[in-house]
Amino acid sequence: MEKEELTSDARLMAMLSHLSILFGGIILPIILWATQKDKSKFVRYHALQAIFFHIAYVAILVIVIIALVIVALISGAGFGALSKGHHSNDGALSVLMIILIIVFYGGIFISIFGAMAYEIFLAIKSYHGSYIKVPVIGNIIYKKVYGNQ
Repeated sequence: MEKEELTSDARLMAMLSHLSILFGGIILPIILWATQKDKSKFVRYHALQAIFFHIAYVAILVIVIIALVIVALISGAGFGALSKGHHSNDGALSVLMIILIIVFYGGIFISIFGAMAYEIFLAIKSYHGSYIKVPVIGNIIYKKVYGNQ
């Protein structure tokens, strides 16, 4: 397989594709992909990875938020029914709700900062000219851009 000669501009655009998670969202890698797809396979490869990483990340984040809301509602609904009965234990319910809130927001923040950290890692690697692959989608995109070589 013959890899292209990487210019500093191509490495910079590949890096910006990944850093777009911090600013600009999915729009920047789409613009970079659209303007550079015929000029640089390296930029096309990293821009596509960034696009699909953004899509996967948002989908996973939405699923996590929905799951956590459902768990919170079920827990709150179940304990709300108990508190109406004779065995009201408001102290234990308050502690459980605080724990659920901490887990809820902790899960969201960990996923947000984890995705940002991973994209920063990918940005650094791409700026150094690496063809690092995002799990699952990286191999598929690599084959589409560079063929089965």
